[in-house]
Amino acid sequence: MTVSDFIIKFLIKKKVTDLFGIPGEIIFDFLYAINRHKPKIESHLNFHEQNSCFAASGYARSTQKLGVAYATRGPGITNMVTAVADAYCDSIPMLIITAHSGSLSKKKMRVISDQEIDTISIFSGITKYCAKVSSAKNAQFHIEKAYFEAMNGRKGPVFLDFNKKIFSKKIKIKKLQKIKIKKKLKKQISLAKKKIINKILESKKPVFLIGDGFRYAGIINQLIKISDKNKIPILSSRFSQDLVSKSKFFFGYFGSHGLRYSNFILSKSDLIIALGHRMLFLNNKSKSFKKIFNKSSIIRVDIDSTELSRKIHNSTDFNMGVTEIVSAIKNKNIFYKGGQNWLDSCLNIRQKLINEDFGYPITLIAKILKTINSDFTIVSDVGNNEFWLCRAYAYAKCTNPAIYSKSYGTMGSSIGKAIGVYYGTKKPVICFVGDQALQMVVPELQYLVSNRLPITIVLLNNFSSGMIRTKQKIKYGKNFIHTTLDSGYSVPNFSNIAKAYGVKYYNIDKSNTKKVLNILSENSKLKFLEIKVKSSIEMIPHIPIGNEFQNMSPSLEKKKLGLLNKI
Repeated sequence: MTVSDFIIKFLIKKKVTDLFGIPGEIIFDFLYAINRHKPKIESHLNFHEQNSCFAASGYARSTQKLGVAYATRGPGITNMVTAVADAYCDSIPMLIITAHSGSLSKKKMRVISDQEIDTISIFSGITKYCAKVSSAKNAQFHIEKAYFEAMNGRKGPVFLDFNKKIFSKKIKIKKLQKIKIKKKLKKQISLAKKKIINKILESKKPVFLIGDGFRYAGIINQLIKISDKNKIPILSSRFSQDLVSKSKFFFGYFGSHGLRYSNFILSKSDLIIALGHRMLFLNNKSKSFKKIFNKSSIIRVDIDSTELSRKIHNSTDFNMGVTEIVSAIKNKNIFYKGGQNWLDSCLNIRQKLINEDFGYPITLIAKILKTINSDFTIVSDVGNNEFWLCRAYAYAKCTNPAIYSKSYGTMGSSIGKAIGVYYGTKKPVICFVGDQALQMVVPELQYLVSNRLPITIVLLNNFSSGMIRTKQKIKYGKNFIHTTLDSGYSVPNFSNIAKAYGVKYYNIDKSNTKKVLNILSENSKLKFLEIKVKSSIEMIPHIPIGNEFQNMSPSLEKKKLGLLNKI
């Protein structure tokens, strides 16, 4: 068996079904090995290596399996950097396979051979494992090691750069020593369990604060049962609301651009149990969050010890996975002091604020979300479109799985990820994207058309670089640069672009909403919907610097704010 065949058989054994990339002569042996193992595994040709990585990312996020992308040397490899960084920041398990033809000079010569570059220096800071594979003898070790690193602990991307000669070399399969997973001592788990239970018992207003650490844990339903049984409210990060949207005690997502009722509830809590949530914005230096830290106890559980090095006042930290702690408390009855009173307060706050801040285009997006079937996966891009989608998701009481570019905030990532999601789920995908983001990835429309993927693109066109325009407005007034149509920004006629690629185009507005929404039921067809939004419509609400956490802008009427503060 050749090294190439071993890699493909290994991936098939790990239930990987689809790989994404663009070929080059240097990886022909690997590409033809994939072809030899069809239909168990398939390769897909994108139009940019960055989108191949995004597709692998979408595949991994939707399946919880390893995503795989490949590229030829030189610029083919460096085109992947942004998407790999995106996966690293969002803890997505992904394997990047590339190739080289020779060794770099030890004399630091700038160009030793055309299209050769020091890939390890480039990728070592944005991967969990990064190696050059120089001989068939060590290929098995690197492949198995890379897979282990990608899929265990805090997941993430790995990178293997093969010498092209070894793809066709014979490999002798060995029984490698198993990589040992350092298990948490029972004593540590017992201590965390005791601390959490005692703190809940002492509290009057506890909340579970969950993040994307639950995404791959497979135990979110257990946490929901704990919440239901003990009447403990759940709050989430903006990007994790789909995980708990079915819980009757879920009270939305908090943050600088969170839901008002979520921020109010968090501001009133006296115990925050953060599970798989980095609490990145809840830092001691923030005036907005200071009162929360001064009056609330915080318990943090995170699998990554480096996240806990971000010190937070009044916080007790436990370095372990959410699976361990949820499993430890799942059968406990924890009757805290506040009980039904706290739950009633949360319901009251939500009732009074649930219809705040839901204007156009959020209401229209919500109608779209209510129309799509439960088997759709939602994929979002970055920009105002993302914030509007998050709010519409809450407003529509949507429960579909949703995928975002969270920590790295990569504009132009959604269509690539939507492609990967489709191959992971074999079900329809709805992809929300802004006008600026779409212009970064227009060629991938050809992939959608040629492969007849059932992906609905919803373009939110606000004729501006909206998010950056708002930031410029705050700092410089109306002195805009490169963010508006009269300051250097521009948009094409998107209906003409759709026509050029042969994609069915619909402009959706208030006059034809019902008609266009009926078309969404045609799950098997590729569609392009454009929603035109005035550039003056900005993302609201937000917390102005220095304001208390619940005092968002635009401000509530004083009487209403006063009543809410008294609850």
